Amino acid sequence: MTIGQLEPAHERALYELLGRMVSMAAHLELRLQMLATNLVETPYAPHWINGENSSRVIKLIGDVAKEHPRVSPERLEALQGTLKQCTSLLNRRHGYVHGAWSMDHGDLSGPVTWQTMRFTRGKQAPTFSPLSLDDLADLVTGLDQVMAQVVTWLLEHIRSGPSVLAPEAGEPSG
Repeated sequence: MTIGQLEPAHERALYELLGRMVSMAAHLELRLQMLATNLVETPYAPHWINGENSSRVIKLIGDVAKEHPRVSPERLEALQGTLKQCTSLLNRRHGYVHGAWSMDHGDLSGPVTWQTMRFTRGKQAPTFSPLSLDDLADLVTGLDQVMAQVVTWLLEHIRSGPSVLAPEAGEPSG
């Protein structure tokens, strides 16, 4: 049985959710880049942050937030929790996007289950993850929720005070 041999409605639903998940993950990565650029507070940040892979951007955000004078310990703790969720969800995304979709026949008398398989750097055995409508829907929901947390944190940071690079009141801006 191949993907094309699934019931057409089930196959369409899988691909629709896959597309939504990929789009949602891309939007999350964009918001993370925006947050990193804002935290770094240099006009040159977009040159080395935008387009960077998500794991490096997440690490940068965590490292800079630890040292940032406007990030309280409570806000840092909240951000670190959000960044862990981002990492987990984006890692799940990797399985769907970079994995080979296949069937697990497991118990030949039982139902066939769909899975993704991919090799990851440094591991000899492939990683298998479930491929199901429920799992994809859960991933889309998780990405949506964590993106809202990232945007909320970014907005709170912007409202917390002027950037180090922002001119003081009364100073010329140019």
